[in-house]
Amino acid sequence: MVNSTWTHGHIQFLWRLASNLCIVYPPCDTKSLEDLPLENRKDIILSIGQFRPEKDHALQLRSFALLLKKYPDDTKKTWNVKLALVGSCRGPDDEQRVEELRNLSASLDISDSVEFVLNRPYPELREYLGRASVGVHTMWNEHFGIGVVEMMAAGLITIAHNSGGPKADILAPFKGNITGYLASTEEEYADAMYEALVESKRTGDDSNMKMRQLARESSSRFSDEVCKKEYSQAIACWVLYFDLGADIYPVM
Repeated sequence: MVNSTWTHGHIQFLWRLASNLCIVYPPCDTKSLEDLPLENRKDIILSIGQFRPEKDHALQLRSFALLLKKYPDDTKKTWNVKLALVGSCRGPDDEQRVEELRNLSASLDISDSVEFVLNRPYPELREYLGRASVGVHTMWNEHFGIGVVEMMAAGLITIAHNSGGPKADILAPFKGNITGYLASTEEEYADAMYEALVESKRTGDDSNMKMRQLARESSSRFSDEVCKKEYSQAIACWVLYFDLGADIYPVM
């Protein structure tokens, strides 16, 4: 049993005999976020995640700096866009990493537009999820990406790394439409931020609202209820396999 399409392929590559694997996505509490309003969002780009090195917060800062540099009239003069990095520190190493990120923010001359929100309780995190317009994720080859699902369920237009679970499963097209953006480089992230946050305001269309609605609907594929159902189905098939020797694995 594996937690994503990306992990499925990785395990099959490592364990050549692991031909019978089923995918059960991790349970995500999407239901508690679905009542957050989709309208009247603030011009905030939100990042959620522990301040670990693999989360690559530095890429978020550099991409945000490029956004402000490429589109100064829209992002600073007209909309006053902000980046909020919300997460926890596990200890001194993470705290030092945050200090380095603050220094990077200063060197990029974006400190006035960046907020670090550390070790806050869940109700405060939920408040940010209800106010922000865009979510950003930059971890390379994350196996799944629960934080990405939570941002989509909360109604954010999400920009995730073009790899791993976010690419293979979470931000895959839904009902023939995109539910967010994928990026790898600073340039791609900056342009996606602009597209997600500013472009619809300039054109006056409702494409972003439709994307928020589709993203929220899509996120329900990874809900607690779906996980319980698929986990039970997978376990039942394994029990039958060992009891009867029948090669009947669920297709997921």
